[in-house]
Amino acid sequence: MPQLHTEESKQKTGSGLRERILKGIGAQGFTQVVQVFIRLAEVPLLLSFWGAQLYGEWLMLAAIPAYISISDGGFATAACREMTIRGGASNKTGVRAVFQATWLLLIAVSIAVGLVMFGFVQTAPLGEWFGFSTMKDPEIKIVLLLLVIYVLVGFQGGLLNGGFWVMGRYSNAMYFVAVMQFFEFGGLTIAVVFGGGPIQAACGYLSGRLLGTGLMWLGQRRVCPWLRHGVSYASFLELRRLVVPALASLSFPLGNALNIQGLRLVVGLALGPSAVAIFVPLRTLSRIVMQPGSIINRLVEPELALAFGADNISLFRLIFTRSCQYALWGCIGVCILVGISAHWIFPVWTGGKVDLDWPIYVVLLVSGLINGIWYTALMVPYSTNRLGRIALFYAIVYGVAVIGLGYLWATRLGIGGAALALLMAEAIMAVVVINVSSRMACIGMVNWIKSVLRPPFDLLGKDGVRYWQRKMVTPE
Repeated sequence: MPQLHTEESKQKTGSGLRERILKGIGAQGFTQVVQVFIRLAEVPLLLSFWGAQLYGEWLMLAAIPAYISISDGGFATAACREMTIRGGASNKTGVRAVFQATWLLLIAVSIAVGLVMFGFVQTAPLGEWFGFSTMKDPEIKIVLLLLVIYVLVGFQGGLLNGGFWVMGRYSNAMYFVAVMQFFEFGGLTIAVVFGGGPIQAACGYLSGRLLGTGLMWLGQRRVCPWLRHGVSYASFLELRRLVVPALASLSFPLGNALNIQGLRLVVGLALGPSAVAIFVPLRTLSRIVMQPGSIINRLVEPELALAFGADNISLFRLIFTRSCQYALWGCIGVCILVGISAHWIFPVWTGGKVDLDWPIYVVLLVSGLINGIWYTALMVPYSTNRLGRIALFYAIVYGVAVIGLGYLWATRLGIGGAALALLMAEAIMAVVVINVSSRMACIGMVNWIKSVLRPPFDLLGKDGVRYWQRKMVTPE
């Protein structure tokens, strides 16, 4: 941890933590309601209006632009964390320098990626490659280009998060992101309900993102008026400093794209688009188990960066252990609830067009539960831009290995093979990430396990409230 900060900066970082966390919980609650609604509503919406074949083709095609999200080189996410660390040290000039340098880089990358993808779409016979029978080549080209623009607009929204994080107002950013996602799904829904196909759906997605990004920019200007787009503070020196953490950050969107969208393509290539229409609803419902961890991750990432920047190691360790504890028990609770209720939810949700395969579903539930704990622990190296070997493990194990084994096992075992590949990757990542994070937080593995496995009963009652009010200001 850096040793450049006073006790005053440490106290300042810790004193506002309780209020920021409470606001963040409210924002995350809203965000999760929106995301769960979208995930649950999308399947019956597209299945009922398009049918399984066109829906499967849409899922496969929509997975391709996800790989473009890695083309920012990881600079947007690394920049947000670096800005937050410097904000914790009250270094406004450093925050401006990182923001403006990264903004210029993202503009250049977006132009280059846009031109490359335009050439690719015009020449690649995607319909023939994927064996589409419903969507034709002209339609495929238009849809893919619209989704590429959708991803490139997202680069700017990702950088805007940094302005909210620096001011400790990350809850505001969460609200804006949730509203943007609602706009995107709203555009898709309107297009589909009124008889639109994939082109109209992609237009709806893009329109929602443009509107949401514009609102987020206005909000960022209001929350952090001194942080503006421009060139006066930009320098290549700042970009060079971000090269290593940015390249490491690149492993995460790459791993996610391979693990989520890539596995859809693998299942489609191995078993056909109809199999994708079966696999995606099963995985979507099982991933609800991860939601408690996702809520906590988004809350603690900026707080860990602020504590790290202020050199508050006690607060840093407290946030790490408590977040893992709450993530584990929250995911266990949701896992039990979702597992029991799936028998009634799944047939209604899919309109009876997809059967609930219990063995596959159980494997996916266990995978989601394991993910909930290790992904929360990942916030320790992730929030501090000290990713090290974890980034390599993430790309290889969580991404490439899942794709390779998923295809191999899917051809032999069907959809269940893809589910087993996911379970294997989750188990390996849990061992690697938890070991690294506990060492970074200066806590022994045995003590960490004891803290995390203990049910969080201290949250209940007046004694728990007083405990947390004391800890948030003066952690041990």
